[in-house]
Amino acid sequence: MKNFKTTLLGGLVTFTLSTTANALIDDAVTEVSIGQQQPKLNQREKNNREFDSAYFEAFAPRTALDMVNRIPGFQVDSGDNGKRGLGNGGANVLINGDRISGKTDARDQLSRINANNVVNIKIVDGTSLDIPGLSGQVANITTNTTGVSGTWEWRGELRTGLEPNFLGGKATVSGETGKLAWSFTAESNPFRNGGRGLETQTDANGVLFETRYEDGQFYGDQPGVSADFTWKPKEEHVANLNLKYNQFNFNGREVSKRTAITAAGTAQETLFTRAEDEENGSIDIDYELPFLKPSQNGKLKLIGYYRFEHSPTVSRFDVFDPILGQIDGSRFFRVADEQELIGRTEYSWKPRDDRDWQIGVEGVLNVLDIESNLLLLDAGGNFVDEPLDGATSRVEEKRAEATLTHSRKLSEKWNLQASGGAEYSQISQNTGLTRSFFRPKGFVSATYKPNDDLTITTKIERDVGQLSFFDFISSVSLQDDLGTTGNANLVPQQSWNGEIEFDKNFGDGNTFKAEFYGRLISDRVDRIPVFDDVDPSLIVGDAVGNIDSAHQYGMNLSATVKGDKWGYKGTQLDLTLNMRDSSIEDPIQGFNRRINNDFKSYWAAEFRHDIPNSNWAWGIFADQMHRAENFRISTINQFTFAGPWGQAFIEHKDIFGMKAKFTLGNLFDASDDFRREVFDNGRANLIRVEDRTREFDLTYRFQLSGSF
Repeated sequence: MKNFKTTLLGGLVTFTLSTTANALIDDAVTEVSIGQQQPKLNQREKNNREFDSAYFEAFAPRTALDMVNRIPGFQVDSGDNGKRGLGNGGANVLINGDRISGKTDARDQLSRINANNVVNIKIVDGTSLDIPGLSGQVANITTNTTGVSGTWEWRGELRTGLEPNFLGGKATVSGETGKLAWSFTAESNPFRNGGRGLETQTDANGVLFETRYEDGQFYGDQPGVSADFTWKPKEEHVANLNLKYNQFNFNGREVSKRTAITAAGTAQETLFTRAEDEENGSIDIDYELPFLKPSQNGKLKLIGYYRFEHSPTVSRFDVFDPILGQIDGSRFFRVADEQELIGRTEYSWKPRDDRDWQIGVEGVLNVLDIESNLLLLDAGGNFVDEPLDGATSRVEEKRAEATLTHSRKLSEKWNLQASGGAEYSQISQNTGLTRSFFRPKGFVSATYKPNDDLTITTKIERDVGQLSFFDFISSVSLQDDLGTTGNANLVPQQSWNGEIEFDKNFGDGNTFKAEFYGRLISDRVDRIPVFDDVDPSLIVGDAVGNIDSAHQYGMNLSATVKGDKWGYKGTQLDLTLNMRDSSIEDPIQGFNRRINNDFKSYWAAEFRHDIPNSNWAWGIFADQMHRAENFRISTINQFTFAGPWGQAFIEHKDIFGMKAKFTLGNLFDASDDFRREVFDNGRANLIRVEDRTREFDLTYRFQLSGSF
């Protein structure tokens, strides 16, 4: 296994660097023989896939997101998975050739653009653009806004045993006034989830001693508003301002009715509830202008970002005896306040049409303030304070980074992008502990296009992960009766990442993509044991901590098949298969296992038929994901989704100018399953096993959408 992971990354490094060197030689030969500069960008893009608005008419799209979702072989990637700060790259989506500003989610941004304002969408190679950090397929959406327009959507859902959900929807109004383009959005994203079923409790010998009938219901309401402004005061000057405010109101309730089978069981009822009233908001602002080197298109971009989140939560756990009434109970209150402030400056220039440079400097302040209280029911029936060390604290991180990035066209078939830099961070806690870190970072990415229909992209990256400040502060899970000790000594995870991606276009909308990747991880953030101060051999708890090393490797395969080529007009089949393996040394028992809760496999299949010469469409979808187990000091847990999720839909594209869609979900009677093995501390001896299945019936979803 170790040889495999080393060979995988080593091969990627060799492939990237050697092919880059060969391309440099080709480039030199070309310049000597031809004696002129490389063709300009618009000439280089002649083989890229381009979709004008007429291509999407059969789908009756309402937003730019609807259109991008129908492009064969392309998937939106917001590019912010665990990313620190703003950094290079971002989403694989451009709007009029520009990166989406700040940390605005790409899918959210696309859903605010009226489809009537989209001129075309072009799929280009990320490394061919003068945007550092982008690689692979990138969608450039060209828009032309005239006058005032808007889109709207209403969503409803019905599920057995749950309250109706009729308040989902979104409305956007956008337009241009002189040199100012604007957009206002209001949305509501409520959910009503839940399931019910039987849980069994067996002892270490497999003897059933208790059954539990459980019912869980989880309701959330997420209203929000946003506003986007783009101002172009004069030629090549562009300013963006994005404002967003949301609320999140959550209520969850789980009832467990227990029936004793043997003397080891109990005949009780437990009630666990959790509630949260969160509010959050963000401000993105940037300004780009010509600066220095006018002959080389020198540009300066100033970026500012601020985000806040206020999250008061409460958890309650109560145990009731059929004769004695309430016999146990606990309460855990927490108020968390998060803030993130980022300032970034970028300066870029193009000494030639086929190459560019960028210097980026970024400063970040992250803050988490938490106040917590734990109350336990005493013998007199009163809830009294229980000390919980490390549950009220403040964590602060100050970070600065600088990077230099270069992109260039090496030859007609090759593009290269390389970036190098470093970051310095200082993490402090109000306990008086302050620590500093210096981390190098960067990447090399090369794209090879041997012909019009095949693109090969490789990337080697040194990455620094983002810590969750919640891991610095102690907490408890009342439902599982488990505590987590805060760890003030956490350090950011680092990794060497390598990937190679093949994109094959067979024409007529038929595509295939294969990605293979590997990650060599150091200081992996996982669960570690906490030992007694007096007796270091005694495990007294666990915490989130760092493990020296781990690795991951996997592949992502996807294909799109359109039936028009074979006489099945209007049909499209999308297939996805993702698989991953990982390895880490268990810090308690020393054996190699998968990383806690790591992704293992995912498959999906979607078929859609837009019936020719009609406004009707129908389709089916199925998918299933598997994740690894989660190891703690005294438990091994695993959530599974038994049976694939399946749904079918029927759609009419013009009912009085509206598009109507009905979806029937859970066709294969899937269920939420959970298994927990409970041990003594150190997992030496098994005590009991919990097996749970929570079923839910068919879901009925309704959707109406329109534009104006």
